[in-house]
Amino acid sequence: MEEANSGRAAKIDNGGSCSRRNRASFEGVPTHCWCGNRVSSFVSKTKKNPFRRFYRCVVARQREGESHLFKWVEDALVEEIYLVEARQTTVEEDIEALATTRENEDVHRENTGCVGAFTWFCSKFR
Repeated sequence: MEEANSGRAAKIDNGGSCSRRNRASFEGVPTHCWCGNRVSSFVSKTKKNPFRRFYRCVVARQREGESHLFKWVEDALVEEIYLVEARQTTVEEDIEALATTRENEDVHRENTGCVGAFTWFCSKFR
């Protein structure tokens, strides 16, 4: 966190193009700090972490005593990948459930209505 407090960072505008599913959560790529202000990405210029990118609340640079959002970009991206994988699993489960429901509806349709009645009627004369 020393990078943001030392004033030795170059700002990079991330354009705010990331959408958030849950703004109260700080998992994944952040767009807002807990204080409600936007988050920007910066590049560290310290000896310990040269050229390492991080997300930081823009207000934190003026209020160094307060604890505002700080996150390394690579940590945020790893978290984002896990969130996407979890969402993909949920979508796959939803698709599977819909396919099963569709199959059950097709079977039900075959056993009811005109076709079902005709099939039942014909089976009585065999």
